[in-house]
Amino acid sequence: MKREFFKNGLFAKPCMMSRIETNYMTVAERLLGYLIGPFGTAALIAVMGQLSELYYTEIFYVDQLFGVGAYLGMSWTVRVVGILMGLAAAYVVEHTVSTAGRIRPLVLIGSLITAVSSFFMFFIPEMPQGAQMAWVVVFNILYNSVGVTLFNLRSNLLTLCTRDQKERNQVNLLDKVSSYLLVGTTVTLVVGSILYYTMLHGYPASNWYFLVGAVALVTIPLAFVEYFYTKERITLEDSQVEGYVDVSSRTSLKKQISALFHSHYWVLAMVIGMVTTICSNISGYNLSTNFCTVILGAAAENNYSLIYTIVSGVPLGIGVLIIYPLSQKFTIRKTTMAFGVLAILGCVVGLAGGANFPVAVAANFLFNMGALPVVYILTALTNAANDEVEYKFGFRPEGTVAAALVGCVTGIICGAFSGCYETGLSMNGYLPEKGVNQVPGVVNWIYFVRYVVPIIEYVVLIILLKFMDLEKKLPKMQAEIQERHRRGQV
Repeated sequence: MKREFFKNGLFAKPCMMSRIETNYMTVAERLLGYLIGPFGTAALIAVMGQLSELYYTEIFYVDQLFGVGAYLGMSWTVRVVGILMGLAAAYVVEHTVSTAGRIRPLVLIGSLITAVSSFFMFFIPEMPQGAQMAWVVVFNILYNSVGVTLFNLRSNLLTLCTRDQKERNQVNLLDKVSSYLLVGTTVTLVVGSILYYTMLHGYPASNWYFLVGAVALVTIPLAFVEYFYTKERITLEDSQVEGYVDVSSRTSLKKQISALFHSHYWVLAMVIGMVTTICSNISGYNLSTNFCTVILGAAAENNYSLIYTIVSGVPLGIGVLIIYPLSQKFTIRKTTMAFGVLAILGCVVGLAGGANFPVAVAANFLFNMGALPVVYILTALTNAANDEVEYKFGFRPEGTVAAALVGCVTGIICGAFSGCYETGLSMNGYLPEKGVNQVPGVVNWIYFVRYVVPIIEYVVLIILLKFMDLEKKLPKMQAEIQERHRRGQV
């Protein structure tokens, strides 16, 4: 008997149905489902990104307690478990039969697990050191490998919510405004530049876990807002076709994988995603904080970190106004390529300016301007590659085991770079109590990760995007797919 998940139970009850009933996207859906709702969990993940590595290098110093490389080992363990969890989640998605959709129930579950486990990553009871390390590893796995993995399935909603590419671009922009502009700026400004220096750095562990606990509490109601104000129209559209059987469920895994790798744009999108993920993993979450402290000499009394964050974060606000119109006029591909040159220029200026504070601020401003298309709209283009798979082979890859298996391989490759930044700091002799007086190896490592890695990233992206001319072919693909649906040929 075929296994079917969520067909009955809590998510089949009327009280758990989406509050969106229209076949077209509404204002409430855009604002509550893609701007306000995700803000809670995204903010928590950003706070954890800002603080977890600092916590494990200042309060519960993993490498100091268990030897250099212990943190990297934990990061790899968490990554491997996360990959396996991604496979399990894909299996569940592929075998889900629910009026709530295939993705939304798991996203809600992931948000709730994230909220609970994040607190216990910081709240470490008094016990033998070995038991404490086991506690940290277990809750890191629950948070990163289970909670965040399930929450990240929500990226599939950006293509499953509608077939209209303009509407997809709009919700993608709102999603990025929520996760980058609102979350990124707020968390970096408030947590990284103010709270870190005024109530965390040098303060007891209780300050850290009370802050995380407060954010986690806010996350829970917003997770339900996101759940109730999103809708998987394409998932429900397919299931309503008479005689419909999901192609992915009756196509062998080998043929599914073959279909993915015979989809030119899907492969390009995968490689682009790998490039950005690898560079993000190399950079770590606390690069900006360390750069301000070690290179620029930021401290509570000079407000360097606050000024650096505010000025260099201005492009995120500008981007909301200019990126979408530019991408509509010149295409996402061309806009991203042009702005990528600006990002490279910003890094070159930063390298030339060294520790000069005004130059460093100007360089980061230029870099963030150049990064705007990657931040706000590039995923709208790469996600649209799923339409090519549906157009050529008749099934959508979102949530399939085949896509998850490919994700496993790319995850292993990208995951190998997780913790590299922190390990590089440790290997070069980084000591947090030294502040700005670090050894040259630490300084050079921070410069390399801050400026050289992004230069490599954007050069590669510009080359790859040269071949990603999907946008001009999407209208024909969508028209053909919709015609099949009208004829009942799914």
